Amino acid sequence: MDWMQLTLQTNKDQADFVSEILTGLDSVSITFSDTKDDAIFEPPVGETPLWKNVTITALFDLKIDQANISYMLENICHINELHFELLKGRVWEDECKKDFHAMQFGKRIWVCPSWEGDANLPDDAIIIDMDPGLAFGTGTHQTTDLCLQYLDNNAPIDCSVIDYGSGTGILAIAAIKLGATKAIAVDNDPQAIISTISNTEVNNVQDKVHVLHTNDEGKLEQVDLLIANILANPLVDLCEHFSGLVKKGGNVALSGIMENQLPMILETYGVYFKEMKVAQKDEWCQVSGQRK
Repeated sequence: MDWMQLTLQTNKDQADFVSEILTGLDSVSITFSDTKDDAIFEPPVGETPLWKNVTITALFDLKIDQANISYMLENICHINELHFELLKGRVWEDECKKDFHAMQFGKRIWVCPSWEGDANLPDDAIIIDMDPGLAFGTGTHQTTDLCLQYLDNNAPIDCSVIDYGSGTGILAIAAIKLGATKAIAVDNDPQAIISTISNTEVNNVQDKVHVLHTNDEGKLEQVDLLIANILANPLVDLCEHFSGLVKKGGNVALSGIMENQLPMILETYGVYFKEMKVAQKDEWCQVSGQRK
């Protein structure tokens, strides 16, 4: 189906009001995005992140009265610069397939979507079958990349593992396929729980990966490796909890850390862990260490 797409720019204070007007004008979809590409990380709990300069994209039926919409936005919202364009209908599943292909991490790990076979991969490839979905973590982000490379370089053979903030479950699955005896995947997002369960079944590791919502976490047994790909502030808050979940001599691998947040993480985790090491990709960092 084809749509008429409207694009305009406004500011943070007016964005919600403009959205309400567009809804009243029968927009079927409204999207906010950052006009100036100013990154926002870790908004406070309960708050919706919104940039100072906001681009609003709205979709309408092709039969809309463009002149009337322009008139209303100019007179009610004082917006006189906007752009209409025809958005041709596409099969979005096929569009996604164009941008997501088999990806290699380290020497052996490959993440493969269902529409690509594994016939051309190396014989020793560790293959994770995974399609992009609603939960975070398919390898495309630098933080997931860093964690997969850590696992490839430090295969958890015969180890127990916790994947805290599991997202798609990709790290727990990778750990099992690299030789871990069992893994616990923990997340606070119900969609992530569904995604992790589904992906463990697709990869035939459901018998070795126990999936938990944080509300049902209870008292977990200590493990040989805890890997957490979340964000820096939650990592700081969870440091004492994580240290209690790792056996003496066990290891931790943390990601989701911006370069300027490294000192905070190293200082906090240095109390409980030694031999701290840092890996970096672009502005993102991964920190590992051994439990004292």
